Amino acid sequence: MKSEKRVLGIDVGSTNIKSGWVAEGEITEFKNVPINPEGVVSELVDVIRTYEMETDSIIGVGFPGFINDGKVHSPPNLPSIRELDLQEELREKTHHPVYLFNDADAYILGEALYGAGKGNRIVVGFTLGTGIGGGFIVDGKVYTGSRGFASEYGHMTIDPDGPLCHCGKKGCLEAFVGSYGITERYEVLSRENLTVKEIFDKAKQGEENALKVVNEFGFYLSIGIKNIVEALDPDIVILGGGITKAGDIIIKLIESNHSFSSSRPFEDVKIAIGELPDKGGAIGAAHWANVKHRQ
Repeated sequence: MKSEKRVLGIDVGSTNIKSGWVAEGEITEFKNVPINPEGVVSELVDVIRTYEMETDSIIGVGFPGFINDGKVHSPPNLPSIRELDLQEELREKTHHPVYLFNDADAYILGEALYGAGKGNRIVVGFTLGTGIGGGFIVDGKVYTGSRGFASEYGHMTIDPDGPLCHCGKKGCLEAFVGSYGITERYEVLSRENLTVKEIFDKAKQGEENALKVVNEFGFYLSIGIKNIVEALDPDIVILGGGITKAGDIIIKLIESNHSFSSSRPFEDVKIAIGELPDKGGAIGAAHWANVKHRQ
């Protein structure tokens, strides 16, 4: 079997860019660079230019938002971008083949092939951060839908009368369990502005408002997971993103709120925290670019 070509894999988030050379699921020269969301495109180009490229180097980029044929459509948490042919722009600025991919799809693909989902045929994943992304992998291939917009699990409606999501709708899963939803809810209850990590730490210490917010997080996330499991019947559900740094408490919250008394055997669906928290997105984006480049 022909080995994978080394690819520059890049994972763009709303606060950081993670990158490195990737081959066979291994990453070298890994970098994690904080960014200003208002200048994300120019900062992405700056990161690429820090690597010593070869003549035939290719680049895979995982990027937030709706991605269709290399074009980015209105990423909810990068409001400076509306419609942008980012793939073509990056090709012009780097003079290398660039393949653009949804960041959540990239992360879940990386986990499915080389992380927590390895060995499973059907993998579903949620990325829990500023926004909520998703991915659906079957036999090592990403299902992207007819226009490239599949698996936007964060924008399924959980409560049509719920809080306003950054996408403009009300009651999306993201508005309940994205980091801004968690911090805003805690501020309403306590009049104190804390980070997600600080809220989870307070919950572990038994602080009343933090416990309420964290339990609500588990309740709404479990609804979202159950909806997707009902629809797609995966072998495993993988959770990634910054919020999962809270650890196994995430799994306990889901299981304590999640009803397994269903016609489907939910007890056979494993829920796991990802094993490639900072690197899975770059690894998945690189793999995707390698596949697309060979086609």
